[in-house]
Amino acid sequence: MNKRAILSDLLVCPLCRGILKEGQEEYECLDCHKTYPVTNDIPRFLPDLSDKEQQVKRSFNLEHLRYTDSRHLHFTPRLVQQWLDEIQLPPEYFKGKLVLDAGCGSGRWTYAMASLGATVVAVDLTEAGAEITHQATAHMDNVAVLQASLFQLPFNPESFDLVVSWGVLHHTPDTKKAFARIAPLVKPGGQLYVMVYEKQNIVKAFCTGLIRLLLQRFPEEQRYRLCRRLIFKNRRLSWVLKHLFICAYYSPGADALEVSTIQLGLYDAYSPRYNHLHSSQEVFAWFGEQRFDQLMLTSPIRYTDWLKVWLAGECGGSIKVRGRRV
Repeated sequence: MNKRAILSDLLVCPLCRGILKEGQEEYECLDCHKTYPVTNDIPRFLPDLSDKEQQVKRSFNLEHLRYTDSRHLHFTPRLVQQWLDEIQLPPEYFKGKLVLDAGCGSGRWTYAMASLGATVVAVDLTEAGAEITHQATAHMDNVAVLQASLFQLPFNPESFDLVVSWGVLHHTPDTKKAFARIAPLVKPGGQLYVMVYEKQNIVKAFCTGLIRLLLQRFPEEQRYRLCRRLIFKNRRLSWVLKHLFICAYYSPGADALEVSTIQLGLYDAYSPRYNHLHSSQEVFAWFGEQRFDQLMLTSPIRYTDWLKVWLAGECGGSIKVRGRRV
């Protein structure tokens, strides 16, 4: 199967919404005549990016290149169950569905959903994310990968049965605006699932922000190495420090892969320029404004005591919401 055939009825020019003519090495808009290259079998629909957006792209490009450093990003069948636990949908839901993975990263959830029988269109801003996902799913006829920005996606509205954006929207210049770009892509009766970081401890947010500004003075590769210094072996020290800034603990018996997994997680927290935090009430309001109902937190509220909520947030640091398009 030609994987690009999956895209044939979905694509429009991301700039003018015109009809695209498909060629072997490029797509051309018949209205504005803008061309979009196809390299390494991946269509590239990238707009001109601002300097700040370029910084985000560079940061995640390095992170995706290092996906083998994380135990969480190894492509194994266990990812399927992890995904089902995340989204709280039955396995049979995915069979025959058309899904958009908006910000696929290294492709772990793309792999999981395709394994469950969905046809998945995976999109990432970075070259590394798109190419790694393309390579990891090369044996899957039900996956098409392209490179594009969430703010200029080349799709018609109401194209997908399910749109997923996991851990991506809060790394854009405006989380709510990014949400508003992907929500209309869901068909009526379809589902939208997002994960964003949660508001919590303002002292921790302030101190983390200062460290983030400092680390961003260094090149990406050096920044990644410096994140290793934010991993502590002393459990008591790490417990105190984790309430002041983002850091991590690992036991002395942890293997090298566990340490690199933690290090990559810290890089993910500190490297992007944008790292917005939100409340569950905010996220629910976004869904409501975009005509979604049947909203649910797929990871329920963990804390109600005011001190624990202040320290860690109601949901423990991330908000995961799924809703149905009316």
